[in-house]
Amino acid sequence: MLRLRPLRSVRSRGFTLVELLVVIAIIGILVGLLLPAVQAAREAARRMQCSNNLKQIGLSMHNYESSHRVFPSLSNGATHPGASWDTSWNSAMNRHSAFLASLPYIEQGPLFNQIQAGAPDPAQGSSVQTNGGPHSLRPYAPYLAKISSFLCPSDPGATGTGLSSNAPINYALCTGDSTLGLDGQHIVNSRNNRGLFSHLTGKKIGAATDGTSNTIMCAENTIYLGQGMIHGHYTVMANAQMRASPLACKQTKGPSGTIVGDLPASHHRDGDAWASGYPMICGFNTILPPNDPSCANGAGEWQEGIFTADSYHTGGVNAVMTDGSVQFISQSIDTGNLALPVPTSGPSPYGVWGALGTASGGEPGGLPQ
Repeated sequence: MLRLRPLRSVRSRGFTLVELLVVIAIIGILVGLLLPAVQAAREAARRMQCSNNLKQIGLSMHNYESSHRVFPSLSNGATHPGASWDTSWNSAMNRHSAFLASLPYIEQGPLFNQIQAGAPDPAQGSSVQTNGGPHSLRPYAPYLAKISSFLCPSDPGATGTGLSSNAPINYALCTGDSTLGLDGQHIVNSRNNRGLFSHLTGKKIGAATDGTSNTIMCAENTIYLGQGMIHGHYTVMANAQMRASPLACKQTKGPSGTIVGDLPASHHRDGDAWASGYPMICGFNTILPPNDPSCANGAGEWQEGIFTADSYHTGGVNAVMTDGSVQFISQSIDTGNLALPVPTSGPSPYGVWGALGTASGGEPGGLPQ
């Protein structure tokens, strides 16, 4: 007689607590290993976007030069009689930037035409004069247009967290290796800065007698985010002190990316507006190396100063040379003898970095290969 055996109950075996903790630990280790790689890949993509922006800016400047036979001047535009900061919205003393002049060459022709036409601004309830628009730091509607080609995604200020009431910019044009002539009253002195860009005077490409591959055109610049940080900020220092020895400005560098000294309580203008031609906003000089402090003679965008190229990229900044090539400039680049006073002629005393900033300083060579 066939006898059936009773079926044994089948029990599913789950993870023990120890096994579960081990699996969680392994997942945590893998995430810890992968996260830096993901962040590095994202930063590499942002850095590439910055390089592409600089390439576009370089091309736009060359296209402008092809059309006008000179590069746009650092600051330019109409001078309207009686215009001032407090009593008129009209453009005072030629304060439009070279970036504004280059708008038609980066597919922003309609915006440029709107500014030139002096169209009424509903926010102000009145029209403005033609050929210039209002002051480049006033909240005029066309100046509030954010232009992606002027913003580096690595900068938090480019994503809308900056403190500017205008449309900011992450790039600046080279004025040379000196502070002289960079004050906002620069009607005469700065028309022949040692760099490629000066007030009112547009230079021909032939002005780069040191060689187009040895002359910087444009580099990165950070946007002001808050008090006390090197990125986007500056220390107030007498111009005589800066002129005598840029080391005085370099020594304002504090720990963990901070800047120490007499910090201005107002007029935080670094990268404040692409439309503005003030050197503090859209200019830099090749004195202190990239990502070092900046200093100005006072609280105000019209001040003379050491305006240093800087970025949120590790180790330096991207820059476009006059020949259109984009290079990464290390913050450890040779800066020569920073104890020497700012130059007025001849080769730069500030090493390779200073030499790259001059258009016709007569220095040999270029970036180390």
